[in-house]
Amino acid sequence: MLRDNQRLVADIIKKSEGKLIIQSMGGGKTAGTLTAIVDMLNRFEVQHVLIIAPRFVAAHTWPDEIEAWQHTRAISYSVAVGDPIQRRAAIQAKAEITCINFENLTWLAKYIGTIKNWYWDMVVIDESSRFKAGEGRTKATKTRRSDGTVRVTKGGNMTRFGVMTTARQKVARIVELTGTPAPQGLQDLWSQSYLLDQGEALGRSKSDFERRYFIKDRKRHLMTPKHNAEQDILKRLEHLLVTIPQEKIVEEPRFIPMKVRLPEKAMREYREFEETLYSEPHDVEAVSSGVLANKLLQFANSGLYKEDGSYVHIHDAKMDALEELIESANGENILCFYSFKFDKEAIRKRFPFAVVANESNDFIKRWNDRKIKLLLAHPASIGHGTNLQYGGHIAAWYGLTFSLELWLQANARLPRAGQTEQVLIYPIIAEGTYDERALKILNRKDSTQNRVIENFLLRS
Repeated sequence: MLRDNQRLVADIIKKSEGKLIIQSMGGGKTAGTLTAIVDMLNRFEVQHVLIIAPRFVAAHTWPDEIEAWQHTRAISYSVAVGDPIQRRAAIQAKAEITCINFENLTWLAKYIGTIKNWYWDMVVIDESSRFKAGEGRTKATKTRRSDGTVRVTKGGNMTRFGVMTTARQKVARIVELTGTPAPQGLQDLWSQSYLLDQGEALGRSKSDFERRYFIKDRKRHLMTPKHNAEQDILKRLEHLLVTIPQEKIVEEPRFIPMKVRLPEKAMREYREFEETLYSEPHDVEAVSSGVLANKLLQFANSGLYKEDGSYVHIHDAKMDALEELIESANGENILCFYSFKFDKEAIRKRFPFAVVANESNDFIKRWNDRKIKLLLAHPASIGHGTNLQYGGHIAAWYGLTFSLELWLQANARLPRAGQTEQVLIYPIIAEGTYDERALKILNRKDSTQNRVIENFLLRS
């Protein structure tokens, strides 16, 4: 049975030509959206729906949801995620729903060739905060024809955002779904709102929007909102954004930081590296402050990547903490998020029974069947739409991230409908390192996003 909030999502979609729906992760956005699509297909209000989502979500989550509900099973759907042959077949099928991942949007534009061949009159963008104007530009490519001449395909303007702004003229309804509308701050709202109203609320130019509302620090790559910018931006978006009240489906996860101390020698080396941007004992240099931040997170985890791609091991402080957590879990399964490839390899070496997410097609089933004791996952590959609530209730962060979206999405994998126990999340924090600053940055970003979400909360 649909929950009240899922019916609410369906009603909002059916009444709107363009809406950004903010709903907590695991809140049931997919089922509510599919319910609206079924009703509109049945009333001939739409004919073809394109669903754009992260790769795993497009390939698995949406098709699984279509098959899971009795009232949606009759919908015809295709998935344009696989190899080019599979993608072409999915587009040619002209199913009522076509699922495609973000990365394949530029391929889709090239494949259909012209906007005249765009046949989707409704678009659903799942995790819409991924749309950023100006990002993902492609380079010009050269291909040699059979007659020996060279064909040059222009790059530059072919971006995911560019594809959607062009296609918007053929789209009667557009729905954006997210639990994280502003992971990097207020500046994330321009691209999402532009796709809804072509710039009526926040202007037709991103650069003009940024000049109007932000103070730019180009040296540190920071944008600070001007006085009253937040209030003005949110006021202009009142008709486009809506936050669905959160249902208490499961208990909020409990965060239990595991603080570790680096060995004294390693800590001295860390401080010297942080001050000088050069690690003499390991011959590693950070060429900028941005590179340094990433290197310091590497150091806090266990070591450093060198310029040639090789890895130098420095300490085992976090590895020992993870071992302690595994032992104290008394046989309970653990989901462990890692940051770097050397983290993954080191953990597998210490714990040979560990399974890495996405290295097999059935890892989700095996985890949810409680057949995996230690599941290793990079948050970028497992964060969106992956249901892992049946396999365990303990998660650990071996290495932190600066991305609020990845942090929140990953932390939402276990506390979902169907979870029967209190979810425990253990960030392993190296004291006195950049780990502590990363957490502060995540909390600061989250406070801005929470104000955005609260501002558009639908009240009874």
